[in-house]
Amino acid sequence: MTVLYDMAILGATPAGCAAAYVLARRKHRVVLVDAPAAAAESPLADWAPKSFFSIAHLPRDLETACGAVAFSHVVYHNADLTKTVEHAGRGVIGYFIPAGHMAAALKKAAVKAGAKVKAAKQLPHITLREDHVELASDDPTQGRLLMIAMNRPRDVIGELALPVQNVPQPSMTVAALDVPLSGKAAARLAGAMHVVENHERTDLGLFFLSDHAVHIRLISASVASGTRAEELSMMVHRLQRADRLPSDLALNKARGAVWHPPAGVALELETHVAKRCLLVGTAGGFAESITGQTLFPTVRSSIMAADLAAAALAKTRVQEDLMRFKTAWRKTLADYLRPPNTSLQMLLPLLFVNRQIVPKFTKALLLGENI
Repeated sequence: MTVLYDMAILGATPAGCAAAYVLARRKHRVVLVDAPAAAAESPLADWAPKSFFSIAHLPRDLETACGAVAFSHVVYHNADLTKTVEHAGRGVIGYFIPAGHMAAALKKAAVKAGAKVKAAKQLPHITLREDHVELASDDPTQGRLLMIAMNRPRDVIGELALPVQNVPQPSMTVAALDVPLSGKAAARLAGAMHVVENHERTDLGLFFLSDHAVHIRLISASVASGTRAEELSMMVHRLQRADRLPSDLALNKARGAVWHPPAGVALELETHVAKRCLLVGTAGGFAESITGQTLFPTVRSSIMAADLAAAALAKTRVQEDLMRFKTAWRKTLADYLRPPNTSLQMLLPLLFVNRQIVPKFTKALLLGENI
């Protein structure tokens, strides 16, 4: 006999695991379906602003459990790698976090709180019924409510057959490497996010130390043809020649990935609510619009949705409470997701001739504030 859960969550992403933890702690019957996902968020290292671990309802020991490392400096490099300028915060301004460790720590916390985890070999087919939701796979799942916390909005809305017009297509591509690093080379990079100007104004480079590896990222908003992995490789070699990165990087031991975060898509999406269903995480387009960072907006959206779902489960007319998500997330996340009023890629060269704008630029980069 198929069990009817209070909440079925599709996607063992950080967002999905966080929602499972919150609802299981409130004694709801929760199942987390771990299914293959599209490349929408980093499987390598990522970063989050300092407010991440202050999000309500997260496990208290999460910062330690996921191996997060605080940073307090941002160092900017010009395109020719001949100039640098630095912003030094008065304290922690963000964290570098291995994304896999974050998901694993939150999944462990969710299971400890009472959530059940199911592994699906393929993406389940979703059917939204009047009084429940069905996920058809090799191990069928039913829930009173469904939260989708994986893939991109276009994928999910197509699967649900929602009558939504003009679903935005993500325009950002991120290519990255995690390369093992230790000793003096690692110490040299510790505690700082490095931002690299690119001759192509639609591109931006990042590198930082996380979990004994240097994470090197090329972010591109260009729709032009080209291989982002090759462009990333060229950036790595430029950084090595300029002695910004060690010349003896163990690239043969590197882990690489290319993904397409739905940067800022949440702001353009017509709805995040279907019948008995909420779209959170990357499924709802919750991704930061400059660096492709997803940890903070996806987890924040899922916990907000979990609060509303808990309220809905206590009532007969659940849809009314779910509909509140349409406006609730905007009050908290819209300003963070909205791109700054001026292109940071275009402004970046000015940092090296006018250092007074560096603090404002850094706030725009890390917090999405306007300049």
